[in-house]
Amino acid sequence: MSDMESSVQQSTASSLPASDVGIKPAGTSGGPAVMSSNIAEYIGFSKLLWLGYAASLVLAAAMGASSFWIEDTRNGMANPAWCYAVTEGTSVIMLFALTPALLWLTARLDPKRIGWPRVVANHLAGFALGSAAHIAGMAALRYAIFPLFGRDYSFGVPGNLGLQLVYEVRKDAAIYLGMVALIWLVAMARRRAQVVVQQVVVQRMASAGPRRLEIRDGAQRIFVDPAEILWAEAAGNYVELHLAGRSLLQRQTLSSLEQELSDQEFVRIHRSRLVNRRHVRSMAGNDSGDFTVTLSDGRQIGGGRRWRQSLAL
Repeated sequence: MSDMESSVQQSTASSLPASDVGIKPAGTSGGPAVMSSNIAEYIGFSKLLWLGYAASLVLAAAMGASSFWIEDTRNGMANPAWCYAVTEGTSVIMLFALTPALLWLTARLDPKRIGWPRVVANHLAGFALGSAAHIAGMAALRYAIFPLFGRDYSFGVPGNLGLQLVYEVRKDAAIYLGMVALIWLVAMARRRAQVVVQQVVVQRMASAGPRRLEIRDGAQRIFVDPAEILWAEAAGNYVELHLAGRSLLQRQTLSSLEQELSDQEFVRIHRSRLVNRRHVRSMAGNDSGDFTVTLSDGRQIGGGRRWRQSLAL
């Protein structure tokens, strides 16, 4: 029996092998790279998050290896430091290699689409396959690496393989549940953040309003800044736009133009007229309740008493 096998068995007398430390879910954190209602579209890793995820695994491996080395040293049965580094490193290498498959599986198991029973069943199958691949992969790497340092490796204590497998599966279950939960939480957070960003963009676009209107005059297209329009009135199937010194006809209803220019200081003063408040210089009422406004170019247009309050400052 090699020195490594002997020391591993001694360490197992009071606990499981120090060389098989588990990686806590908190040490395997990552984040999806991420507008749609399908949460799967927000599951994935960007390059930066992959680097951060890899760094967190390296840190978890270093902490696990050093913790077990300190514990075994304190108990007087420590192995060389590289043994702990290799055993912990091979575990996180396999975990890193299997992460894309977990992302792929989680993205396709949407409870809203296939229901929770199928989600749970598929995750149980995914966990079984993932744990088997993780255990087999890290054991194979250890069997390949240890001889390079002149040592033999034994997976668990001879004659007690079942206990070692239970230990590994239990550890993998915690990792699997933690990673799936983390993937979903971060994906939902990214989706909500994108909703907020899009709402802000829409609000800013709405507050900015149209920078110019496109008026078609036969084959010619005329672009008009809404601020240049003094007032507009309905003219059959058209709207006549009155600018300083000229008028233009636009095939459009007055109601649709009112909605389009609602955030540009245009208000209705008559059932057939809109006025640009920025060009109103004065307003005078009459006995009937109707009123007349004087515009910046000196022209006067009438308004109905029903819309008198629309010009109130």
